[in-house]
Amino acid sequence: MLGAVSRQNNPDLKSMSTASDKIDCRVRVVTPENIAFEYRLAGPFQRLPAFIFDFLARCVIFIGLVFMTGLVFSQIPLGGTLTGVLGVLLFFFLSWFYGIFFETRFNGRTLGKMLVGLRSISTDGRPINGMQAALRNLLRSGDMGLFLSLQIFDPEAPPAYIIPTFSLGLAVMLLSPRMQRIGDLAAGTMVIVEGSRRGLSKFVPEDPRAFGLAELIPAAFRVNHSLAQTIGLYMENRGRLSPARRREIARHLATPLIQQFELMQDTSPDLLLCALYVRTFMSEEQQKAGRDRMRRTLQPAVPLATVGGTATTPVSPSRAAPPREFSDGDPRP
Repeated sequence: MLGAVSRQNNPDLKSMSTASDKIDCRVRVVTPENIAFEYRLAGPFQRLPAFIFDFLARCVIFIGLVFMTGLVFSQIPLGGTLTGVLGVLLFFFLSWFYGIFFETRFNGRTLGKMLVGLRSISTDGRPINGMQAALRNLLRSGDMGLFLSLQIFDPEAPPAYIIPTFSLGLAVMLLSPRMQRIGDLAAGTMVIVEGSRRGLSKFVPEDPRAFGLAELIPAAFRVNHSLAQTIGLYMENRGRLSPARRREIARHLATPLIQQFELMQDTSPDLLLCALYVRTFMSEEQQKAGRDRMRRTLQPAVPLATVGGTATTPVSPSRAAPPREFSDGDPRP
């Protein structure tokens, strides 16, 4: 889903999307933390299977519930009428609220989007909210136009314009830089191809100090969706960056976190992002193995950085200055 991370003042990000980006249907979004995400947009032919599956899912749910309702009401007077009324109400709610419920509850995904690996997100890269989900789904009927009459199949049929062509939605998507249909434009959303996070744990930080620094992150701190996405993307691209470039990129996100966690001001921003990655994506067993590796590598042990002014291990009497083993310098004595 994401392919690059950089500062907002990167000259490459100041320019308009390149021709290759347009061909590949990619879009860059810069977050308030000055981190740029690159998303691959879902075109109409990628979204069509999800739409068809959601339509079939609604049909199955509708038929199943109407059948069960008919069985329940079959033994009472006016059971057929009650079944019909409930069927109409059920059809209404499934038609209008199926997408709203699933996209709000499952972070921009319906059953069809889950199947084909798509997700609706805000155009600023943030998760979709309930209002956006409602707006983009309620305006779906506008994308289904122009409607054709039943008379194209039978000249004797009434002139009921109920056959959707989706031509309006397709035209709007092709003209939109972000492949947005009418509902997306109104709600400020777009549909992206979602990348799998499986395998993120394979990025084991080569600096064992990341496992020690991860222990100093407050236990009450919770990594939200946007931050987790940023950390995972940073680790995917970290190996291609020079140390200076790592510091430049990581500093914008790590500086406020260093203050929030009450770490020493010279704590390495790159190392802190690695520590957040350890806390977020690695299992307890992997973290324990990493801490053991750190203890073996950094012998004789050096005291950990202070948190709130209190050192977690005794400071050697021979050291007059505060410990700096989480700075960009060599941690070993």
